[in-house]
Amino acid sequence: MNRKYRILLLAVALTAFVLTSAAFALEIGAKAKNFMLKDIDGASVSLQDYKGSVVVLNFWASWCPPCRAEMAEFDRMDRDFKKSEDAVLLAVNMTDGKRETKKTAKKFIMENKYGMRVLLDEEGKAADIFGVRYLPTTYVIDAKGVVRGIIVGGTTKEAVMKLVRKAKQG
Repeated sequence: MNRKYRILLLAVALTAFVLTSAAFALEIGAKAKNFMLKDIDGASVSLQDYKGSVVVLNFWASWCPPCRAEMAEFDRMDRDFKKSEDAVLLAVNMTDGKRETKKTAKKFIMENKYGMRVLLDEEGKAADIFGVRYLPTTYVIDAKGVVRGIIVGGTTKEAVMKLVRKAKQG
């Protein structure tokens, strides 16, 4: 098989993978599927635990510069949510065991004195359910479990709060 043919075959396969994996991504208006993960302290947490609440899911990793840049705002948002009960923030760490481990995630959270609930997606289950392909990615889910907003890439508290207000309106 000549080199040009192999490159073309690889390009076609890669394109097919990207297109089919995007087809599984949850879109705005879709019902969010449940998942269960352990938090950074070892407690089991499921999305279903927050039924009836607006949920902000932020998929992140400590090695990701845009993730690191937005974390202080997410921590402030989490503190506000705990006071107002407007929503719940779940910070889903992409804990692959290589580039990101429980130890590196916990160290990052502790060093920065963040108080948000961190879930460890060690097998990529939640990321697969939501179709996460880039970090950071943030989903806002309404009290009925419907995805009301998606932000791919770094964001701000203001942008997320706009989606939270929209989710609260139904």
